[in-house]
Amino acid sequence: MYFNDVHILYYLAFGLFGLLMGEFLNWCNKCLPEYKKIFSKEIVEEYRREFKPHYILMLSNAVIYLCLLHKFGIQDTIIENLDLIKYIILTPMLLSAFVIDYRLQIIPNRLVLTMFEIGLVFTFIYGLIDINISTNMLLGMFTGGGIFLLITLIGGLIAGKEAMGFGDVKLMGVLRSVFWI
Repeated sequence: MYFNDVHILYYLAFGLFGLLMGEFLNWCNKCLPEYKKIFSKEIVEEYRREFKPHYILMLSNAVIYLCLLHKFGIQDTIIENLDLIKYIILTPMLLSAFVIDYRLQIIPNRLVLTMFEIGLVFTFIYGLIDINISTNMLLGMFTGGGIFLLITLIGGLIAGKEAMGFGDVKLMGVLRSVFWI
C-alpha cells in the first residue's frame, strides 16, 4: 500500500522514529541549559529515575517527520534525499532551541554550534553538486546574521536595553545558511 508514492511502512517507521526523537529531545532540553553531558553513564541513570514522557514534543516531532516524508518522499539516491535528511536532522534541534528559548530565554551555544557544523557539512555536500547552491548558503548565513545583528544593535540603542539576545542572532545566521530556500 502506497501513499504519495511512498510505502506506508516508511510512514510508520518515520512516525515511530519521530516519537523516539521527541523523547530524546525532551531529555536534551533538560541537559543543554545546565551544561550537562547528554551521553554519559550518570545521565542515563538519572534519566531512568526521572523518566516522564513529554507527549507534546513526541507528537509534534513525529507529525513534522511525517509531513517531511510526505513533502519530499523517498528518492532513489542519497543526493536526491539530501533535503529530507537535512530537515530530519535539524528539526529536533530547532524544536529544542524553541523550547529552551521559550522556557529560559536563552539559546545554548552548543546547540547553535552543532546546527552550524551540520550546516557547513551540508554546504560542502551541496557544493560538490553545484557551487552556486553552497555560495547562496554561505551568503545567506552572513545576510541572515547581519540583518538580525543590526536589529539587535539598533534596537538596543533606541530602547536603551538589549532588544534581542545574540543567541537569536547566531541562530538566524545558522538558519539562513541551512534553510537557504
